[in-house]
Amino acid sequence: MVAKDFKLTTSDGKYLHGKSWEPDPVDAVVCLAHGLGEHISRYDHLAHHFCKSGIAVYGTDQRGHGNNPGTRGHAKSHLVWDDLEALMKYARMQHLDVPLFLYGHSWGGNIVANFLLRKSSDEIQGAVLSSPWLKLSFEPSQGQLLLAKLMSRIFPSLTQANGLEPDYLSRDPIIGQDYLKDPLVHNKISAGLFNEAVKNGEYALENASGVSKPILIFHGTDDNITSIEASKTFADASELITFRSWGDMRHETHNELGKEEVLDFTVNWIRSQLG
Repeated sequence: MVAKDFKLTTSDGKYLHGKSWEPDPVDAVVCLAHGLGEHISRYDHLAHHFCKSGIAVYGTDQRGHGNNPGTRGHAKSHLVWDDLEALMKYARMQHLDVPLFLYGHSWGGNIVANFLLRKSSDEIQGAVLSSPWLKLSFEPSQGQLLLAKLMSRIFPSLTQANGLEPDYLSRDPIIGQDYLKDPLVHNKISAGLFNEAVKNGEYALENASGVSKPILIFHGTDDNITSIEASKTFADASELITFRSWGDMRHETHNELGKEEVLDFTVNWIRSQLG
C-alpha cells in the first residue's frame, strides 16, 4: 500500500489538502468525505483496512478543516458538492477503469446523500453513509433554529462551539483523548454551515426515494450526535438502500470497540457491488 499527499484544485480556484491510499492492484476506488471538525488523516486506519481488500481511498480535508486555510467550521454547500465532484474527477484520472464509490461520515454523509440526489454521476457505482447527519439525535430549540437562520443571512461565517462531546464518538476512551489532542481537530461550526446542513438533511429525507445508486447506510444504536431514526427513514424510502445498525456503538462506528466487524462489513458490501 502506498499513501500520498496531493493538492486538489477547486471550482473557485482554491486548493484543498488531499490524501490517497493505494493498494496494488486496485479493484475499486472510494472517495471519502469526512465529518465536521475533523480531517482526512483520521481515516488512515480505515484506508489501510480497505486497501487490504484492493480498495483505494481518496479524500481531502474539507473547506475550513484540517490543513486548509479559511474560517474553521465554515463551508458553503454548493462549493462542498463541487469539491466532492473535483475529488471524483481526480481519482478517476488516476484509475480510469475501476468502479468508483462515495463514502460520507456524519456531515460527510449529508454531503454525499445530497450529491447523489442533486447532482449524481454515471461514474458512481454506489455509496456508503456512515452515521449521516440527516437529523441530529436531539432537537435544537426553536430559538436556536431561528437564530441560525437569521445569522446565516446576515453573518453566515459567524462560528461558535459545536458542543460535541468527545466521549460521544466511541466507547474506546483513547478515541476521545486523541480527538482532544489532535491539533487539526476543531470544535467550530458556522451559522451558515449549520443552517444549510439542517435544510439539506431535510431535503435528503424528503427525496430519498429518488436515489438511483445502491447505498449502504449504517448507524450505531447509541449515537448521541446524529439520528439513527433518520437513517432508518432514509433507508425505508428505496429498495436500493441497505440499512445496518450496530448495537451499543456510538457515532464513529469505524473507531468503536469492534470496529473490525464494521470495516469488514463495509468492505464486503462494496465488493458485492463490483459485479
